Amino acid sequence: MRYVPTARSDTTDQEVRNRLLGYPRVEVDEAIARTAGELLATADGRDGGSAGIGANDAYIAAMADVLDDAVLTDNVADFEALGVAVETY
Repeated sequence: MRYVPTARSDTTDQEVRNRLLGYPRVEVDEAIARTAGELLATADGRDGGSAGIGANDAYIAAMADVLDDAVLTDNVADFEALGVAVETY
């Protein structure tokens, strides 16, 4: 049995896969990819070159933008820099 690094060190691969099944999956289509690039380029431009925001955060922000919804995150600075609404926990 192989274990997966999580907050609980005894979590197996199968347990992680089962937990992930409860989350919705969203396909990254051309519109999402384009929006992610635009948001990231805008944030980089405001920062003078590189805002230091990763591509995954840009894709999450793009999905929020397309759905006109907020991102629920503890990483407020990056998502505000990407110009999307943010809710914290």
